[in-house]
Amino acid sequence: MGTAPVADGGAVTDVPASRAPDPDGESTRWAVFLQLLVFAGVGFLFNLVYAGLFVGLRDVADAQWANAISLVLSTIAGTAGHRRLTFGVRGRARAVRHQALGLGMLAFGLAVTASSLWLLEVASESPTRRAELAVLVGANLFVGLVRFLAFRSAMVPATPSQ
Repeated sequence: MGTAPVADGGAVTDVPASRAPDPDGESTRWAVFLQLLVFAGVGFLFNLVYAGLFVGLRDVADAQWANAISLVLSTIAGTAGHRRLTFGVRGRARAVRHQALGLGMLAFGLAVTASSLWLLEVASESPTRRAELAVLVGANLFVGLVRFLAFRSAMVPATPSQ
């Protein structure tokens, strides 16, 4: 995303452009919007990984197990991808904290997706694979938005006080 110079008590430091002071807020909103687009792109790729794993595992496991295994594997890889590509975080600093947050979001995502599958199973005695995937896509879109907000809060430094 780049950095922007910010005066801090006479010294000028670089902070992520998405957190630089912006009197009217327009450039900050634009930076957050662009970050959300990158997050969505990276998330889309890892949702394809998730869907591929789910479909492949669904032949050998029931929907709940296929969902859980697919979520764990795609979440670990996705958190690393978001750190680097979406938020520009490199190196090992805070990596454990970010992966812990990713796993916390996994628990949230698993609760939402498992509940969604359960509701589908209650509504339809024998749901099709297509119906299962449609329900999971919708649930994961919601989970993705919550993930973005949580990751952004943890991975983008706070605006320095003026």
